Amino acid sequence: MMVLSLLLLACSGTPDQVDTGPTCDATADGDADGLSDCDELELGTDPASEDSDGDSYPDGAELDCGADPLNGEEVCYTCGWYRGDPDDLVSEGSAEGDVVENIPLTDQCGEEVPLWDFAGEYHILWMTAAW
Repeated sequence: MMVLSLLLLACSGTPDQVDTGPTCDATADGDADGLSDCDELELGTDPASEDSDGDSYPDGAELDCGADPLNGEEVCYTCGWYRGDPDDLVSEGSAEGDVVENIPLTDQCGEEVPLWDFAGEYHILWMTAAW
């Protein structure tokens, strides 16, 4: 029994030898992208690269505008709209209270913005039609 206990202790190591994974300094921002190195480790972005997905937008700026800093297809809107699509909406119809289809809208900067990016907020839409 004594031999087994010593063997288990030798295999498990002592508490100061346990690998707890990567460490970080919460005040350090090695790539100057606006996110601390700790935040980058948590998000899965590259703490050594200002732009983890290579879309020319810094990781911190993308996070601020609601874009995914790991998805090069998703970038901040030129006019500053927040990407608020919660990714769980389903079109139900067009009656009052229904979630309508995610129609693309063209903003004043000429950029296409899906309607669901405005989810959860109040906005005034000025729409016109001509025949």
